[in-house]
Amino acid sequence: MKDYHLFLGPGRSELEKRLLADTCEYCGATGDAERIEVHHIRALKDLKTYDGREKPAWVNILAARKRKTLVLCVTCHQDVTYGRPMRRKPVSVSRKI
Repeated sequence: MKDYHLFLGPGRSELEKRLLADTCEYCGATGDAERIEVHHIRALKDLKTYDGREKPAWVNILAARKRKTLVLCVTCHQDVTYGRPMRRKPVSVSRKI
């Protein structure tokens, strides 16, 4: 266990730590079940393009964190990228990383 903390060490960026967690930040799937990928937007202001309609849950997650990246499993990443309704349910607030 001690080696694990040394591996994450202070030299790791926040994104590296989130990737090493190997967990989808939307549905909670782990890298054991599916490959983990990163969804990236160009700018936080792009999240405001949903005016006049309800923002998807993944947009709210990015806006709340003030981050341009979201670590997702393949299924969730495809849904976000292609603008489809999410096939999986978001993890509850108590389970989020």
